[in-house]
Amino acid sequence: MKLCGKCIRKPWPYAIVALISTFVAFVTWLTLSAAGIHPEDNQWWTGAAFALAVALLFVYMRACLRRHCNEDGHRHDSHKHDHHSHA
Repeated sequence: MKLCGKCIRKPWPYAIVALISTFVAFVTWLTLSAAGIHPEDNQWWTGAAFALAVALLFVYMRACLRRHCNEDGHRHDSHKHDHHSHA
């Protein structure tokens, strides 16, 4: 099921995904730096942790938005006007 136009335009879920992913990347970088990992390897692992967090959180966020959109009874029509009626 697709999200309605109102739900897909909400900016805060995307901001939360970015914030949490940034935090995951920072903790990864901090942990690997403290462990003495080579800085180039640290950058790759930090980037991978960020990308994985974004991907997982985005999928989870979209599933939650779909559920809430459906529970709130929002319209999910892709067409707001009926173009097929000829009155």
